[in-house]
Amino acid sequence: MITASLLSTTDLLVALRASIRGDLVTPAEPSFPAATFGVGGRAPELVVVAADVTDVARTIALAGRTGRRVVAQVTGRPTVVTAARTILIVTRLLATVRVDADRKLATVGIGASWRQVLDAAEPFGLTALSGAATVPPAHRPGPYPFAADRIRSFEVVTATGERRRVDANEPDFAALRRGQGTVGLVVGMTLELVRHPLLVAAELIFAAADAPAALAGWRQWAATVSGPIVTASRPGPAAQDHPDHDNHGADDNQAHRQDTDGRSSLTIRVGQLGDPDRAGRRLAALEELIGAAPVARRVGPTTMAALVRGSATRRAGSLAGRGA
Repeated sequence: MITASLLSTTDLLVALRASIRGDLVTPAEPSFPAATFGVGGRAPELVVVAADVTDVARTIALAGRTGRRVVAQVTGRPTVVTAARTILIVTRLLATVRVDADRKLATVGIGASWRQVLDAAEPFGLTALSGAATVPPAHRPGPYPFAADRIRSFEVVTATGERRRVDANEPDFAALRRGQGTVGLVVGMTLELVRHPLLVAAELIFAAADAPAALAGWRQWAATVSGPIVTASRPGPAAQDHPDHDNHGADDNQAHRQDTDGRSSLTIRVGQLGDPDRAGRRLAALEELIGAAPVARRVGPTTMAALVRGSATRRAGSLAGRGA
């Protein structure tokens, strides 16, 4: 059996290069800071940019035989290296999403983002559910269970480099679905998709002068509304900075003073499943309670993928604005 004392870092590099298709990066290389971007803690001994799951399995197997630790950089999760002699596996190239529209299934690689899953399912009239926890059916909000309830199987690489498929018949399945499994590194999963429901989204932006009344009206409305609906409010930038802003002929300087006099505009967002007419009546009731006209108003049917894309665009715009 190969032990840690038999392989130096140089020998480990040689062994890995003979085993994997992906790139290897050492601390001595100029690309090392880019390869470890977003990784906290100490510097890893080596970085493996995995080209596929086989690279992950072979790296983990070799690490186990040579006394190394392995940390995987997974999309959307923090990565911290805490010990010496650690190999960092970068999984961004494992961003695969395969949709079986007939069976309503998506097989997702470890490097994929949730937005990629939604985008891949959208052309088939399908979507994936969001939500990380499983709860009893009686306590589930609305007509759909959480995303974890839709997982059908996991692909896992064990500590010895073995690739395993873990489905509902396996004893480790429930723990993996809760994010608590120790059987190995999850490198993919297959989950059930659902037919995309009719979704109506609304965004109302109120000037700073109307924000207190808008917030009070929204709170009163949100406390009484029921059914498959989600809503949120947040303070935002000056209303006249919004691309759809219409100040209705008011003086621009006066509008600017209103929004910069120690107050913020208010954005209210509402997402509703089902009948657009019913959604329209609910929205009309909200605006009646508020009693002030929004400076910008967007209402219409949408998809989950479009909502995620819009959210990402808003975040990027907000970051760009703060950096200006």
